[in-house]
Amino acid sequence: MADKGYPDRQGILTPYSKIRYHQSEFRGAVPRCYKEIFNRSHSSLRSRIERAFGVLKARWKILRAMHRYSIKDQNRAILETFALHNYISTIRDPTFKIIDEGPDFVPLDSFPDITDNTIEDILERSRVQEMSTIRDNIASSLVMARRH
Repeated sequence: MADKGYPDRQGILTPYSKIRYHQSEFRGAVPRCYKEIFNRSHSSLRSRIERAFGVLKARWKILRAMHRYSIKDQNRAILETFALHNYISTIRDPTFKIIDEGPDFVPLDSFPDITDNTIEDILERSRVQEMSTIRDNIASSLVMARRH
């Protein structure tokens, strides 16, 4: 899941371009089409993911310097810190109380929106249609869920 700043590529689900996206754009307004329904849901989920990572980064400093490690080790560290978070949350650690009680809390060092224009991105452009189809299918499912 990525924001509009990322190119379409396999494995990365981006919002529809040139369609309302940010939660502030939907305040007091109802989505007008399936693309807006998808974008609003995408934006909401992405915000929650960023808040979760922000909380973890504030708690475990290793997550602030992950570039030093291999992708495999980065994935393991992320999974392990989430597991520790879930365990600590079950014992009511006051450090995590702020995120549990404040759903709009955003840590100061949340992820910035960046664009990655590597050779890998160029090579994967041939698989963009696959992610577009996945995005369309999710958007259709969201529309159907709203009707029932």
